[in-house]
Amino acid sequence: MFKYFIRFFKKAFQFRGRATRREYWIPNLILAGVGALVGRKGGEENPLEGAFTAVVMIPSLSVTARRYQDAGITGWYQVPQALSFLLLPVVFLKPVKKWMKTAAIAVIAGVNILGLVFSLMPSDGDNKYGRKPIR
Repeated sequence: MFKYFIRFFKKAFQFRGRATRREYWIPNLILAGVGALVGRKGGEENPLEGAFTAVVMIPSLSVTARRYQDAGITGWYQVPQALSFLLLPVVFLKPVKKWMKTAAIAVIAGVNILGLVFSLMPSDGDNKYGRKPIR
């Protein structure tokens, strides 16, 4: 189990190639738990949250690109997913009209559900991104 977590950081800057579902999900679930603990320990201004995000951002982008490529989809499809979070201020600002908040929530949900579907897709045999990975 921890070999996938170690591989997550070892392949941090490797955006080409492929990652199995296990190689993607095990580190992400571990990091979700760690992130929840880090977020819980701080108050309003928690420097640990920023440090945690800085440490895992590039490896997360990398493993997501490789996971999508394993399913036969370009890793660039994660760009709209990442950019969708720029709409969060629209959701929380008071003077914004209700329909704009609804639209922002729909876009955020839509692209992230699509990302979830991509990450759950099975390996696509040998494809243009490389040979099918061996566990």
